[in-house]
Amino acid sequence: MAEMTHDEKVQILFNKLSAKQAEVANAEKPQYITDGNFRYSEGMGNTINIVTELNERKLVDILAFLKGRTKDHTEAANELGVVANFTWLGFTQEEWSKDLRTRISVLRVAERRSELADLEIRIFAVVSPVLRQKVEMALLEALLG
Repeated sequence: MAEMTHDEKVQILFNKLSAKQAEVANAEKPQYITDGNFRYSEGMGNTINIVTELNERKLVDILAFLKGRTKDHTEAANELGVVANFTWLGFTQEEWSKDLRTRISVLRVAERRSELADLEIRIFAVVSPVLRQKVEMALLEALLG
């Protein structure tokens, strides 16, 4: 069996990269349940917008806070013999949790997109002029139909 040429190897890498880029591009647009505005106090206070928060640790801290409040609230309701569903700022702990997981997913997609952009730069650094023209032609054909 003949050894692959440099261009054939690069083409395989480029095809893999294109497939991964398509996966990232097809990631669902996030759907949030809450309004995204979280505060540790039900009154006025510093608001953390979980939809734009970049610090994963803060997102974990929010869920830890909500889990603790939910547990304490449930224990208190049981002790008093009443049924009371816990909400924080109008949303259940489960709703906040889903939104926090959604945000983490969005952050992971952004990280993946950045990694793929770096890989693309590295792949194009080793592409021969002939293969570069073929790739560019394929991209143009795809754009123009």
